[in-house]
Amino acid sequence: MRILSAKPSVTSFEAAATLTLVRRTAIGAGIVFLALFSSGCGAGKADASPSRATPPPSVRVGVVSVRTVPVYGEFIGQTDAKETVNVIPRVTGYLEKIYLREGSQIRRGDMLFQVEQANYKAAMESAEAKLAQDKATLEKYRRDIARLEPLVKEQAATQQDLDSAVAGRLEMEAALRGDQASIDTAQLNLDYTVIHSPIDGIVGRLGVTVGNYVTAGQATALATVSSFDPMYVYFSVPEATYLAFYKKYGQGAPTSVPVQLVMADGQTFSHPGAIDFVDRSADPQTGTVGLRARFANPQALLRPGQFARMRFVLEQRAGAVLIPKEAVTQTLTSKSVLLVDGQNKVSVRTVATDGEYEDYYIVGAGLQGGERIVVEGTQKAIPGMTVQPVAANDQRGK
Repeated sequence: MRILSAKPSVTSFEAAATLTLVRRTAIGAGIVFLALFSSGCGAGKADASPSRATPPPSVRVGVVSVRTVPVYGEFIGQTDAKETVNVIPRVTGYLEKIYLREGSQIRRGDMLFQVEQANYKAAMESAEAKLAQDKATLEKYRRDIARLEPLVKEQAATQQDLDSAVAGRLEMEAALRGDQASIDTAQLNLDYTVIHSPIDGIVGRLGVTVGNYVTAGQATALATVSSFDPMYVYFSVPEATYLAFYKKYGQGAPTSVPVQLVMADGQTFSHPGAIDFVDRSADPQTGTVGLRARFANPQALLRPGQFARMRFVLEQRAGAVLIPKEAVTQTLTSKSVLLVDGQNKVSVRTVATDGEYEDYYIVGAGLQGGERIVVEGTQKAIPGMTVQPVAANDQRGK
């Protein structure tokens, strides 16, 4: 038996009408979405109005100055003590005592070391005993001579006996001089067992410790003592610089040139120096002349072996163009600054420097003076853009 549905069937006309309605609804929704999107974009454009544009960046600007400045030369030197002594034992024996402290300041005559003294005291006593013995023998010969001389005159004694006594006396007198020399040597060796500082200075590391066997004149120093005040600095200058000294200072050059010492940390040593020695000849291999500067060093800040830069005035340069060092951008091959023209537009200019003065570079080419350059804010100033210049509070170029 076949069962029939009670629900009437949908005709093809009704299905088509339903599909058309769905399509129209979708199209309408799309139109509404586009309208909303367009209105939103329009609102965004209205917010980006010209009245809210970003203002030009502010940068500190300074004027390139022109003035007369001293031109300094800098040359690498090395410090050295005026006096340096390697303390070497002058006698042989075991080291018994050490009186010094490593790295301390000591004075001339201070006790430093003591070598065992027993053997040298015994040698001293032996020499003194020999002297006493020979003195007694000499006295015997003198008495014999005094006794024999009248007997020989009375022919109660032979001349040979008298001559033997005289010869014995002369021999003992010579022996006494040798004995005294032995005593002096023994006393000297005994004194050498206590080693004193030969100079005022600072003592370095110990080369030995108590209990070591030391020998006279050994290669290893017990310690090294160096003076520290004054301190010398040896350095060399080109022949052209040396000749320029003579043109500027005359016969006293270059010993009349005041010198500054720049230490490894870039700080200038507090005591000024003076050149006190010119080497007797130039170095033909390097074309330089050796000089020595002398510096007071009461606090012992300078130590032998330090590297230092020697700075002194080579000339007074008139009309030098100066730019602050912080205004210069440096690459491996060039240096440049950022210029600001009358319309406050930025451009880049390559410069060549010809020395330094304090916190400035001396410009050799690229600027004439009077130009405005960016001193601070170079990272914000891009060539071609407009900036808002702010006058620098830098008074150093005035």
